[in-house]
Amino acid sequence: MPNYETMESYYKTKNIFKLLIKWKWHLLVIVVLAAGLAALFSSSIFIKPRFKSSAIVYPANLIVLSEESETEQMIELIQSTDIKFQIIDCFELDEHYGISKDDANYKAKILKTFDGNVSFQKTPNEALVITVVDIDPQVASDMVDSIISFYNKMVLALHVEKSIEIVKIYKNEYNKKLVEIDSLAQQLKTFRTEYGLLDLTAQVEKYTEAIYMGRSLDEARKVLGNWQEYGAMYQKTDSLYYYAISDMHEAKTIYESAIRDAEKQQSYAHVISKPFPADKKSYPIRWLIVLFSVLGAFLAGVIVISLIEGNKKQ
Repeated sequence: MPNYETMESYYKTKNIFKLLIKWKWHLLVIVVLAAGLAALFSSSIFIKPRFKSSAIVYPANLIVLSEESETEQMIELIQSTDIKFQIIDCFELDEHYGISKDDANYKAKILKTFDGNVSFQKTPNEALVITVVDIDPQVASDMVDSIISFYNKMVLALHVEKSIEIVKIYKNEYNKKLVEIDSLAQQLKTFRTEYGLLDLTAQVEKYTEAIYMGRSLDEARKVLGNWQEYGAMYQKTDSLYYYAISDMHEAKTIYESAIRDAEKQQSYAHVISKPFPADKKSYPIRWLIVLFSVLGAFLAGVIVISLIEGNKKQ
């Protein structure tokens, strides 16, 4: 039993081939014209060639601020509008892109154009690829370099700002502890010089023995009496003095570390692959434009021919 669907498909395909053969010269002319026009309009006369420059970087020396990875944190910082406008001003991209600063929507337009030419992509290995496309290969390469440089300066400024805050806090804490230690030291000096309080265990043992032995009874009774009256206050002051010194050393350590952090100069990006001016354009890809133009023209030609043949049958 014949398969009518298969037979119908066969005859349709056969008719299409007949149609293509009948109109082959017309289709050939259309395809050749499309290829020629595509090649012409994709040339540098009509489309300025664009060049791509890239760098691969890894984050370094970042302070983890959230649950984000260092690379995600790096992306957040490097895509900030502060860095974008620094690049825009540095390379005078308003003139380069032909966007007037007097335009009411200048910022929106310049940022949209910038984002269209600059991209940031995280790799599976947690690296960041920075890519810039521009009509000038040197500008593209320099922009990538500058993005990394401005990023380093931005992170350094953030770290220095944080370190200076810590310096101020712990400098005040350190100075307060010095004043407290001096005050407690004066109190301890008074206990020692005026009341003879030096060491509770040693003095009680010594003067108790002296009383039993009948020596220096007045002095022994006086010192023991002072211990009885002022001993608790002395021990409290001595304990406060000990902990104040400990706190002072801790504050000093953090204070000095914050000063070192505020004064140090370091990079926050490891550049694995440096950018360079491309010697080959990345856009337009002429053969791809020609190919799609030819395919489009061929399909359009087939549709038009089908319509013409259909009208003839009517």
